[in-house]
Amino acid sequence: MSKIEFVDQTIRDAQQSLWGNMMRTDHILPIAETMGKVGYRAIATVGSQAFTIQVRQHNENPWERIRSVSGLMPRTCLRGSYQTGSLSSFDLSTPRNIISLWIKRSVANGIRSFWICDYQENVERFRYFAKIAKAEGAEVVTSLMYSASPAHTMEHWTEKVQKIVATKECVDRIMIEDASGIITPEQIRELISTVRKHCEEIPLEFHGHCNSGLAPLCYLEAIKAGVTTVHTAVAPLANGTSLPATETILKNVRHLGFEADLNNDALAAVSAHFRQVAAKESFPVGVPREYDLFHFEHQVPGGMMTNLTRQLREVGMEHRLNEILDEVIKVRKEFGYPVMATPYSQIVGAQAVENVVSGERYKTITDEAVKYALNYYGEPVAPIDQNVMDKIMSLPRTKEFLNWKAEGYLKSVEELRQEIGPELSDDDLILKILIPIHLEMFLGSLTQARPVRGIFEHSV
Repeated sequence: MSKIEFVDQTIRDAQQSLWGNMMRTDHILPIAETMGKVGYRAIATVGSQAFTIQVRQHNENPWERIRSVSGLMPRTCLRGSYQTGSLSSFDLSTPRNIISLWIKRSVANGIRSFWICDYQENVERFRYFAKIAKAEGAEVVTSLMYSASPAHTMEHWTEKVQKIVATKECVDRIMIEDASGIITPEQIRELISTVRKHCEEIPLEFHGHCNSGLAPLCYLEAIKAGVTTVHTAVAPLANGTSLPATETILKNVRHLGFEADLNNDALAAVSAHFRQVAAKESFPVGVPREYDLFHFEHQVPGGMMTNLTRQLREVGMEHRLNEILDEVIKVRKEFGYPVMATPYSQIVGAQAVENVVSGERYKTITDEAVKYALNYYGEPVAPIDQNVMDKIMSLPRTKEFLNWKAEGYLKSVEELRQEIGPELSDDDLILKILIPIHLEMFLGSLTQARPVRGIFEHSV
């Protein structure tokens, strides 16, 4: 009888999707010890790009959260996440040695597993940072991010898996992720069959969102097709734009005849705790979504949809949501069908907002769209529309980016420390580089918080 393991996303992707990253450390610590007794294979915690949000929105030290949670669940693996290009979604200038230091300090503070996101893969860059994580004794989980378009064929997925296998000395597991919640039961069976045929028995995980309402069924099909680990969240933070409920998937897994070593009592206690948090803070509780064909067209992922809706409401533009989503469909096609996940979904979304608000398509083109067209975010899966490319290449701003190189990218940690603050610890040096205007709060003098940058700031 096969055993199915669970990765808990309650305090990471689930709260990002439903609560817009508003979960604080004091919401977690009272139940952390019990979470460690549930029997999860791993518990996901904030990634590098959520550090900024945690500092600016909650005035919290991200390192302290990791240390505190790790200390309360010493036998449970904590999983962090980062992109190999940068520690910040929209900043490609993070020095390489700071990314390396962030990996090392994450392990020192309690992270024992990394989900590494690099959706338009730079294989050598992935291998470089994955080797550092492995050398520190951490597990490396790489992503195969599902997306639907004419360019995303089974041949495309075969090529992606072969790139992963080429780095298999650095890879412990492959996580198939459907951030937009658009995969169907038939597609998940075909995809997993294709991946298993080429992955050389690297263990598979599945992480899917409930945006279309199909995810719980897709999870069962994924398990029957050979996935051995699934990502879920406790019921109050499940469904909606989040992931399926642990309680539901666990019950159905056992009904199918698979084993799962989760403690029902501990799981119930964790679920009850976060239901109380939701009630106290007036946070939403996830409910199943209605099936919506429109979602399969725009493919906006859960966390981004939550932030987009909230931020449009704040500026009195919520009534234009569907208009913007229609524009997202057009921009994504013109941009060569990028994966709708951070940072690509935000690049597409921000340009769609500009097109709608200005009243003229591509009247204003964002800097990130320019960098994307210049392949700084990786090569698109399909060519960018030539008319759009011509507009981008004619911009004076584009010429500024043609030979752009990240200043200080290859500087050593000590060079950077001498420039930024010789007295800084490694942890504070990383925060100073990621969040320069706000670090003083951790060094003894409070500064005024800066608002979260941009309408689509979103963490991985």
